[in-house]
Amino acid sequence: MVGSVKRAWLLRLAIAVFLAAVPWLVTSPYHMHIINLVGLYTLITLGLNILSGYTGQVSMGQAGFMAVGAYTCALLMLRLNMPFWPSVLAGVLLAVVCGLAFGIPAMKLRGPYLVMATVGFGEIVRLVLVNWVPVTRGAAGLTGIPVPTFVGLRVSDERRFFYLVVALVAVGVAAALRLSASKIGRALVAIREDDVAAEAMGVPVNVYKVAAFAISAAYAGLAGAMYGPFTSVASPDSFTFDDSVGYLCMSVVGGNRGVWGALVGAFALTVLSELLRPFQSYRLIIYGLILICTVVFLPQGVTGLVMGLIRRWRRGSRGVRGERE
Repeated sequence: MVGSVKRAWLLRLAIAVFLAAVPWLVTSPYHMHIINLVGLYTLITLGLNILSGYTGQVSMGQAGFMAVGAYTCALLMLRLNMPFWPSVLAGVLLAVVCGLAFGIPAMKLRGPYLVMATVGFGEIVRLVLVNWVPVTRGAAGLTGIPVPTFVGLRVSDERRFFYLVVALVAVGVAAALRLSASKIGRALVAIREDDVAAEAMGVPVNVYKVAAFAISAAYAGLAGAMYGPFTSVASPDSFTFDDSVGYLCMSVVGGNRGVWGALVGAFALTVLSELLRPFQSYRLIIYGLILICTVVFLPQGVTGLVMGLIRRWRRGSRGVRGERE
């Protein structure tokens, strides 16, 4: 027992040292930018995993919640000169309010009807951003968003932003792990497996479904609130239906029934998107093929495949030990 605890702490220390060294090992600002994008997309995918992987509700409108967080944070900083962290908190809270406002009327929807409703939400948000010109500046978007501050330092370059993103992802992963191991997490899984049976056992299904939407909206809103200062721009073109499809692909490819699948999916699809940049006009086709292949050949995602192989290897090693003894 003591040995396993010591190994766990050594592993955490090694991961912390590696993460601290990443900005000094990666010298290209472009590559650091991609790594930071992976962190932001991990936050969005974490929320999607809680919503779809744990609760069984599929959303293709996460870009809408991200846009709410991004524009709220940016407008407060630009128009009211509000400090960075209160603006971020306001962006997250408004995204949660939108998640509740959407989740309550949509809690009775299932399958393709729920998917279409989330698509409609994302498009409504985008159209509001495009047409509410006096506030959002329409298609031109908001520019000159101030850079954030972290532990008293201005996050003015990719290296410093990396540490900020890592800190937020660490908090998001810890919260998701805590949730998955709690009574609420077990109730969400029960709803995913059979919401009728869960309700018969006394689980308030509708309450948990709405709560799952609010939690996923909070993660997306946080990513959006960070995205504006990260790029210095908040534009409707950054929160489209295509982006929502990409986030769903990250969740499915990585494995939406576990926390670590969010990181794997965000990394794999972000890198793949950059490699396929010359074929951006075929983006949805490529994502569709990826989704189909993943559902058919890797229904548990990449992390599900890896964990299955690890369990098989452990069972095999135990069997070999038993034969020797």
